[in-house]
Amino acid sequence: MENACDRRAHCVQHGRGVFWLGGAGYALKTAEGKVALIDPYLSDSLERFYGWKRLPSSPVVLQPREVEADLVLTTHAHEDHLDPDTIPGIAEASEAIFVGPTTCVEMLREWGIPSERVMELNRGEQRVIAGIPVSAVRAHHVSPAGAQTPDAVGYVLELEGTVIYHTGDSLYTAELGRVKERHPDILFVVINGQYGNMNPEEAARLTAEVAPHRVVPMHWGLVAENTADPCDFLRALGALGSQAQPVIVAPGDLYVYTRA
Repeated sequence: MENACDRRAHCVQHGRGVFWLGGAGYALKTAEGKVALIDPYLSDSLERFYGWKRLPSSPVVLQPREVEADLVLTTHAHEDHLDPDTIPGIAEASEAIFVGPTTCVEMLREWGIPSERVMELNRGEQRVIAGIPVSAVRAHHVSPAGAQTPDAVGYVLELEGTVIYHTGDSLYTAELGRVKERHPDILFVVINGQYGNMNPEEAARLTAEVAPHRVVPMHWGLVAENTADPCDFLRALGALGSQAQPVIVAPGDLYVYTRA
């Protein structure tokens, strides 16, 4: 991760570095240099599978073989979250541990990733992996064809005292609001409103219920066929009077979180 991320910031000295990889993908870097990735999509495989081209505003920000990660989390087995053109390259370039629910783990093993580097983590389970506490929580997601994705998850991570909640792909349900009990500092929330995901207004509602310090809208701007306007989310969030501070970043940009 050094060569790509360090072009944007030489180090993260007093906070948690958040790099948006585009779509629902993030790289999280601690002050001590530990790197965790969630749903990295670093290819154009959506064009091959569905004919969906990347928008110019969301380029591939680094190549899979540039990534030096400690942990890679996948939320469900759709190509823009568990990417067959990204994951094997990361596995070759790093010693990362790969984590996901059952369907993801089955695919990871099919791709030849050594079994000792693959961990299954389903809803309600938690482990400390690569020194990072990780919990898998429920996501209510359906596929583009309308079928429910039965073991899709979101993740709650703790990085040096900072609690991060990534919803994964999910429709809004009141159950998601239970993560408030974990007192999240940062919420990554889907807003695209298509293919089994909450729309900007529902994402704002969840944000108000979870009450994070910062909220980062995701799953927009990657492809024209599946996007939303983050300004709609900001307006909905303001209308609800949420105290969460929204953060909008461009793919590959660095945001450093420090809690006052």
